[in-house]
Amino acid sequence: MSPMTCCVLLASSRQDGNTHRLLESAFLSGIKALEDLAALKIGFYSYTFENEGDDFFPLINRMLPHRVWVIATPVYWYTMSAQAKVFLDRLTDLLEIHKPEGRLLRGKSLAVLACGVEPALAPSFDEPFRLTCGYLGMDFRGSHYTQFTGNNKPAAPSGRDARAFVQSVLADDDA
Repeated sequence: MSPMTCCVLLASSRQDGNTHRLLESAFLSGIKALEDLAALKIGFYSYTFENEGDDFFPLINRMLPHRVWVIATPVYWYTMSAQAKVFLDRLTDLLEIHKPEGRLLRGKSLAVLACGVEPALAPSFDEPFRLTCGYLGMDFRGSHYTQFTGNNKPAAPSGRDARAFVQSVLADDDA
C-alpha cells in the first residue's frame, strides 16, 4: 500500500482524545498523512467567499494526491463534530470558486471512523457523508463506530474491528 493512498482528517476538539485513540488502533502501522482540523484555521462556508484565504485550500491541495479520505470524528448530539461539518460545507467552495480541484474529487473515496458514548450511531449519521459523496461523484465506503465508556476506554475490544474496517476500505481501493 502506497503511503500516498490515504489521508486522515482528525475532526475532534481534543488532539489526544478518544477519536485519536480510535485512529491509533485502526492504523497500527502509523498514519502517513494526518491532518488535525482543530489545528487549522478553516472558516465556515460563506456565500461571499470571505474565508477563501484560510487553511482550507492548502489542506485540499495536500489531500488531493490521496485516493481515500478518512474522517475521524467524535459523535456530538447524534452527528459529526463541528470541525467535520465545516469541512464538508467548505467543499462547496470547490464547486464555485476552485472548480478544477472540485473535479478532482470524482472517483475519490471517503470513509468515517466515529466514536461516542452511545451504544450505536444514530440511523441518520451516515446520511450527510453518503449524500455529499453521491453529489460529488465520490465513493462513500461507510463508517465504523466505537463506543467509549466513561473511563475513556472502548466498551468492547474494537481495535481489531477498526483495523479490519480501514483495511477493507484500503483493500477496495487497490482493486
